[in-house]
Amino acid sequence: MWFRNLQAYRITSGNITLNSLEEALSQHTLQQCMQMEMQSRGWVVPREEQQNFVHVYGQQWLIALGVEKKLLPAGVINQHAKNRITQIEQMQGYKPGKKQIRDIKEATIIELLPRAFTQCHKTYAWIDAVKNRLIIDTASANKAEEFVEALIKSVHGFTLAPLETKISPSSAMTRWLSGDDLSSIFTIDRDCELQGMNDEKATVKYTHHVLDADETARHIRAGKKVIKLAMTWNSKISFVLHDNLQLRRIAPQDILKESTESTEELFASDFAIMTGELSQLITDIVEALGGEDHD
Repeated sequence: MWFRNLQAYRITSGNITLNSLEEALSQHTLQQCMQMEMQSRGWVVPREEQQNFVHVYGQQWLIALGVEKKLLPAGVINQHAKNRITQIEQMQGYKPGKKQIRDIKEATIIELLPRAFTQCHKTYAWIDAVKNRLIIDTASANKAEEFVEALIKSVHGFTLAPLETKISPSSAMTRWLSGDDLSSIFTIDRDCELQGMNDEKATVKYTHHVLDADETARHIRAGKKVIKLAMTWNSKISFVLHDNLQLRRIAPQDILKESTESTEELFASDFAIMTGELSQLITDIVEALGGEDHD
Protein backbone atom coordinates (compact mmCIF):
# COMPACT_ATOMS: atom_id res chain seq x y z
CA MET A 1 0.00 0.00 0.00
CA TRP A 2 2.01 2.93 -1.31
CA PHE A 3 0.64 6.15 -2.75
CA ARG A 4 2.08 6.88 -6.19
CA ASN A 5 0.91 10.50 -6.37
CA LEU A 6 0.37 13.11 -3.69
CA GLN A 7 -2.08 15.99 -3.70
CA ALA A 8 -1.81 17.63 -0.27
CA TYR A 9 -4.31 19.79 1.63
CA ARG A 10 -4.20 21.31 5.07
CA ILE A 11 -7.12 20.86 7.44
CA THR A 12 -8.30 24.37 8.29
CA SER A 13 -11.17 23.61 10.66
CA GLY A 14 -13.19 20.80 12.15
CA ASN A 15 -12.59 18.93 15.39
CA ILE A 16 -12.36 15.56 13.70
CA THR A 17 -11.89 12.42 15.77
CA LEU A 18 -11.46 8.83 14.68
CA ASN A 19 -14.91 7.86 15.96
CA SER A 20 -16.65 10.85 14.36
CA LEU A 21 -14.92 10.16 11.03
CA GLU A 22 -15.89 6.48 11.07
CA GLU A 23 -19.48 7.40 11.89
CA ALA A 24 -19.68 10.08 9.19
CA LEU A 25 -18.29 7.88 6.42
CA SER A 26 -20.52 4.93 7.38
CA GLN A 27 -23.55 7.15 6.76
CA HIS A 28 -22.50 8.05 3.20
CA THR A 29 -21.47 4.71 1.70
CA LEU A 30 -21.25 3.90 -1.99
CA GLN A 31 -24.54 2.72 -3.44
CA GLN A 32 -25.11 1.10 -6.83
CA CYS A 33 -26.16 3.48 -9.59
CA MET A 34 -29.92 3.73 -9.86
CA GLN A 35 -31.39 2.71 -13.21
CA MET A 36 -31.39 6.27 -14.54
CA GLU A 37 -28.21 7.53 -12.83
CA MET A 38 -24.94 8.08 -14.67
CA GLN A 39 -22.80 8.06 -11.53
CA SER A 40 -22.84 7.16 -7.85
CA ARG A 41 -20.18 7.90 -5.26
CA GLY A 42 -19.70 7.12 -1.60
CA TRP A 43 -17.26 5.78 0.97
CA VAL A 44 -15.93 2.24 0.84
CA VAL A 45 -13.73 0.24 3.19
CA PRO A 46 -10.02 0.63 2.33
CA ARG A 47 -9.60 -3.16 2.59
CA GLU A 48 -12.38 -5.55 1.65
CA GLU A 49 -11.25 -7.86 4.46
CA GLN A 50 -12.05 -5.14 7.00
CA GLN A 51 -15.35 -3.72 8.22
CA ASN A 52 -14.19 -0.25 9.25
CA PHE A 53 -14.24 2.70 6.86
CA VAL A 54 -11.04 4.05 8.43
CA HIS A 55 -7.82 2.02 8.49
CA VAL A 56 -5.84 3.23 11.49
CA TYR A 57 -2.18 3.38 12.39
CA GLY A 58 -1.77 5.70 15.38
CA GLN A 59 -2.79 9.18 14.23
CA GLN A 60 -2.62 8.23 10.54
CA TRP A 61 -5.99 7.33 9.04
CA LEU A 62 -6.61 5.81 5.62
CA ILE A 63 -9.96 6.31 3.85
CA ALA A 64 -11.28 5.51 0.37
CA LEU A 65 -13.91 7.04 -1.91
CA GLY A 66 -15.64 4.71 -4.35
CA VAL A 67 -17.14 5.97 -7.61
CA GLU A 68 -19.36 3.89 -9.88
CA LYS A 69 -19.94 5.26 -13.39
CA LYS A 70 -22.04 4.01 -16.25
CA LEU A 71 -20.24 3.75 -19.57
CA LEU A 72 -22.13 5.20 -22.51
CA PRO A 73 -19.66 5.93 -25.32
CA ALA A 74 -20.55 8.95 -27.44
CA GLY A 75 -20.26 6.80 -30.59
CA VAL A 76 -22.96 4.42 -29.33
CA ILE A 77 -25.30 7.29 -28.40
CA ASN A 78 -24.76 9.01 -31.74
CA GLN A 79 -25.37 5.83 -33.75
CA HIS A 80 -28.64 5.05 -31.96
CA ALA A 81 -29.74 8.68 -32.24
CA LYS A 82 -28.86 8.74 -35.95
CA ASN A 83 -30.99 5.66 -36.59
CA ARG A 84 -33.91 7.25 -34.75
CA ILE A 85 -33.48 10.56 -36.62
CA THR A 86 -33.53 8.69 -39.94
CA GLN A 87 -36.76 6.90 -38.96
CA ILE A 88 -38.45 10.14 -37.89
CA GLU A 89 -37.32 11.88 -41.08
CA GLN A 90 -38.89 9.11 -43.16
CA MET A 91 -42.10 9.30 -41.14
CA GLN A 92 -42.56 13.09 -41.21
CA GLY A 93 -41.03 13.74 -44.63
CA TYR A 94 -38.49 16.35 -43.56
CA LYS A 95 -35.36 16.57 -41.39
CA PRO A 96 -35.86 17.16 -37.67
CA GLY A 97 -34.91 20.60 -36.36
CA LYS A 98 -32.17 21.34 -33.82
CA LYS A 99 -34.49 21.14 -30.80
CA GLN A 100 -36.02 17.89 -32.02
CA ILE A 101 -32.54 16.38 -32.58
CA ARG A 102 -31.53 17.44 -29.05
CA ASP A 103 -34.68 15.83 -27.64
CA ILE A 104 -33.98 12.65 -29.63
CA LYS A 105 -30.43 12.42 -28.19
CA GLU A 106 -31.72 12.93 -24.64
CA ALA A 107 -34.36 10.22 -25.18
CA THR A 108 -31.67 7.92 -26.58
CA ILE A 109 -29.52 8.33 -23.46
CA ILE A 110 -32.51 7.59 -21.22
CA GLU A 111 -33.25 4.47 -23.27
CA LEU A 112 -29.65 3.20 -23.18
CA LEU A 113 -28.84 3.96 -19.51
CA PRO A 114 -30.41 0.79 -18.04
CA ARG A 115 -28.29 -1.32 -20.43
CA ALA A 116 -25.00 0.52 -19.84
CA PHE A 117 -21.99 -1.22 -18.32
CA THR A 118 -20.70 0.13 -15.01
CA GLN A 119 -17.12 0.86 -14.04
CA CYS A 120 -15.86 1.32 -10.48
CA HIS A 121 -12.75 3.01 -9.18
CA LYS A 122 -11.43 3.75 -5.72
CA THR A 123 -9.44 6.82 -4.66
CA TYR A 124 -7.42 6.61 -1.45
CA ALA A 125 -6.45 9.40 0.91
CA TRP A 126 -4.79 9.53 4.27
CA ILE A 127 -5.42 11.97 7.08
CA ASP A 128 -2.33 12.94 9.04
CA ALA A 129 -3.99 13.93 12.32
CA VAL A 130 -0.61 15.04 13.73
CA LYS A 131 0.28 17.49 10.95
CA ASN A 132 -3.38 18.31 10.13
CA ARG A 133 -3.07 17.30 6.50
CA LEU A 134 -5.12 15.37 3.98
CA ILE A 135 -3.10 13.63 1.27
CA ILE A 136 -4.93 12.22 -1.75
CA ASP A 137 -3.38 9.56 -3.98
CA THR A 138 -4.23 10.97 -7.40
CA ALA A 139 -2.64 12.81 -10.31
CA SER A 140 -6.04 14.10 -11.43
CA ALA A 141 -7.21 17.53 -10.27
CA ASN A 142 -10.82 16.49 -10.96
CA LYS A 143 -10.56 13.38 -8.78
CA ALA A 144 -8.94 15.41 -5.99
CA GLU A 145 -11.77 17.97 -6.13
CA GLU A 146 -14.33 15.17 -6.18
CA PHE A 147 -12.75 13.61 -3.09
CA VAL A 148 -12.57 16.91 -1.19
CA GLU A 149 -16.17 17.75 -2.06
CA ALA A 150 -17.40 14.35 -0.86
CA LEU A 151 -15.43 14.58 2.40
CA ILE A 152 -16.65 18.08 3.23
CA LYS A 153 -20.24 17.01 2.55
CA SER A 154 -19.86 13.90 4.73
CA VAL A 155 -18.04 15.37 7.75
CA HIS A 156 -19.84 18.28 9.39
CA GLY A 157 -17.72 21.38 9.97
CA PHE A 158 -14.71 19.97 8.11
CA THR A 159 -12.85 22.41 5.84
CA LEU A 160 -9.71 22.12 3.73
CA ALA A 161 -7.35 24.34 1.74
CA PRO A 162 -4.65 23.34 -0.75
CA LEU A 163 -1.21 23.11 0.85
CA GLU A 164 0.75 26.15 -0.33
CA THR A 165 4.32 27.32 0.25
CA LYS A 166 5.93 30.76 0.53
CA ILE A 167 8.17 30.05 -2.47
CA SER A 168 6.47 28.66 -5.55
CA PRO A 169 7.76 25.22 -6.60
CA SER A 170 8.51 26.51 -10.11
CA SER A 171 10.64 29.40 -8.79
CA ALA A 172 12.56 27.11 -6.43
CA MET A 173 13.14 24.37 -9.05
CA THR A 174 14.34 26.98 -11.54
CA ARG A 175 16.79 28.37 -8.98
CA TRP A 176 18.03 24.89 -8.07
CA LEU A 177 18.81 24.13 -11.70
CA SER A 178 20.48 27.53 -11.98
CA GLY A 179 22.95 26.52 -9.29
CA ASP A 180 21.30 27.68 -6.05
CA ASP A 181 21.91 25.48 -3.04
CA LEU A 182 19.45 22.69 -2.37
CA SER A 183 19.15 20.96 0.98
CA SER A 184 21.51 18.00 1.10
CA ILE A 185 18.58 15.73 1.96
CA PHE A 186 17.48 16.05 -1.70
CA THR A 187 19.26 15.09 -4.89
CA ILE A 188 18.26 16.06 -8.42
CA ASP A 189 17.68 13.15 -10.78
CA ARG A 190 17.61 12.92 -14.57
CA ASP A 191 14.14 14.08 -15.62
CA CYS A 192 12.90 17.64 -15.87
CA GLU A 193 10.65 19.84 -17.96
CA LEU A 194 11.13 23.53 -18.71
CA GLN A 195 8.47 25.77 -20.22
CA GLY A 196 8.58 29.23 -21.78
CA MET A 197 6.67 32.01 -20.09
CA ASN A 198 5.32 33.58 -23.29
CA ASP A 199 2.04 32.68 -25.00
CA GLU A 200 3.61 29.87 -27.05
CA LYS A 201 4.85 28.08 -23.89
CA ALA A 202 7.73 26.39 -25.73
CA THR A 203 8.67 23.24 -23.80
CA VAL A 204 11.92 21.35 -23.34
CA LYS A 205 11.86 17.88 -21.75
CA TYR A 206 14.72 15.79 -20.44
CA THR A 207 14.07 12.10 -19.78
CA HIS A 208 16.73 9.81 -18.26
CA HIS A 209 19.20 12.50 -19.18
CA VAL A 210 22.05 13.86 -17.08
CA LEU A 211 21.04 17.45 -16.40
CA ASP A 212 23.98 19.56 -17.49
CA ALA A 213 24.07 22.80 -15.48
CA ASP A 214 25.27 24.93 -18.42
CA GLU A 215 22.63 23.49 -20.75
CA THR A 216 19.69 23.98 -18.38
CA ALA A 217 20.96 27.43 -17.37
CA ARG A 218 20.93 28.44 -21.04
CA HIS A 219 17.24 27.55 -21.31
CA ILE A 220 16.52 29.45 -18.09
CA ARG A 221 18.34 32.55 -19.38
CA ALA A 222 16.23 32.29 -22.52
CA GLY A 223 13.12 32.77 -20.38
CA LYS A 224 12.05 29.25 -19.48
CA LYS A 225 11.03 28.08 -16.02
CA VAL A 226 11.13 24.58 -14.54
CA ILE A 227 7.67 23.04 -14.15
CA LYS A 228 8.67 19.42 -13.34
CA LEU A 229 11.78 18.04 -11.69
CA ALA A 230 12.70 14.48 -10.73
CA MET A 231 14.27 14.26 -7.28
CA THR A 232 15.21 11.77 -4.58
CA TRP A 233 14.64 12.42 -0.88
CA ASN A 234 17.06 11.11 1.74
CA SER A 235 18.17 8.32 -0.64
CA LYS A 236 14.84 6.68 0.20
CA ILE A 237 12.08 7.92 -2.10
CA SER A 238 12.20 9.20 -5.67
CA PHE A 239 9.47 11.44 -7.07
CA VAL A 240 8.71 14.18 -9.59
CA LEU A 241 7.87 17.59 -8.13
CA HIS A 242 5.38 19.62 -10.21
CA ASP A 243 4.86 23.37 -10.25
CA ASN A 244 1.49 22.96 -8.47
CA LEU A 245 3.24 21.25 -5.50
CA GLN A 246 1.96 17.87 -6.61
CA LEU A 247 4.29 14.89 -6.22
CA ARG A 248 4.03 12.18 -8.85
CA ARG A 249 5.78 8.91 -9.71
CA ILE A 250 6.59 8.27 -6.06
CA ALA A 251 8.78 5.19 -5.71
CA PRO A 252 10.35 3.90 -2.47
CA GLN A 253 14.02 2.97 -2.81
CA ASP A 254 14.99 -0.12 -0.80
CA ILE A 255 12.61 0.78 2.02
CA LEU A 256 10.31 -2.18 1.51
CA LYS A 257 11.90 -5.54 2.24
CA GLU A 258 10.75 -8.99 1.24
CA SER A 259 8.35 -10.31 3.82
CA THR A 260 6.64 -13.51 4.82
CA GLU A 261 3.74 -11.58 6.35
CA SER A 262 0.16 -12.22 5.32
CA THR A 263 -1.49 -9.86 2.83
CA GLU A 264 -3.33 -8.08 5.64
CA GLU A 265 -0.19 -7.73 7.77
CA LEU A 266 1.80 -6.49 4.76
CA PHE A 267 -0.87 -3.89 3.97
CA ALA A 268 -0.74 -2.61 7.56
CA SER A 269 3.06 -2.52 7.74
CA ASP A 270 3.35 -0.79 4.35
CA PHE A 271 0.86 1.85 5.45
CA ALA A 272 2.79 2.44 8.67
CA ILE A 273 6.10 2.83 6.80
CA MET A 274 4.55 4.94 4.03
CA THR A 275 2.87 7.45 6.33
CA GLY A 276 5.99 7.88 8.44
CA GLU A 277 8.27 8.45 5.45
CA LEU A 278 5.93 10.51 3.26
CA SER A 279 4.86 12.73 6.15
CA GLN A 280 8.50 13.70 6.70
CA LEU A 281 9.10 14.05 2.95
CA ILE A 282 6.22 16.54 2.67
CA THR A 283 7.55 18.48 5.67
CA ASP A 284 11.03 18.67 4.12
CA ILE A 285 9.64 19.75 0.74
CA VAL A 286 7.62 22.50 2.42
CA GLU A 287 10.73 23.64 4.32
CA ALA A 288 12.80 23.68 1.12
CA LEU A 289 10.11 25.91 -0.40
CA GLY A 290 10.28 28.51 2.36
CA GLY A 291 7.68 27.04 4.71
CA GLU A 292 3.90 26.88 4.61
CA ASP A 293 1.94 29.89 3.39
CA HIS A 294 -1.23 30.25 5.46
CA ASP A 295 -2.47 33.43 3.77
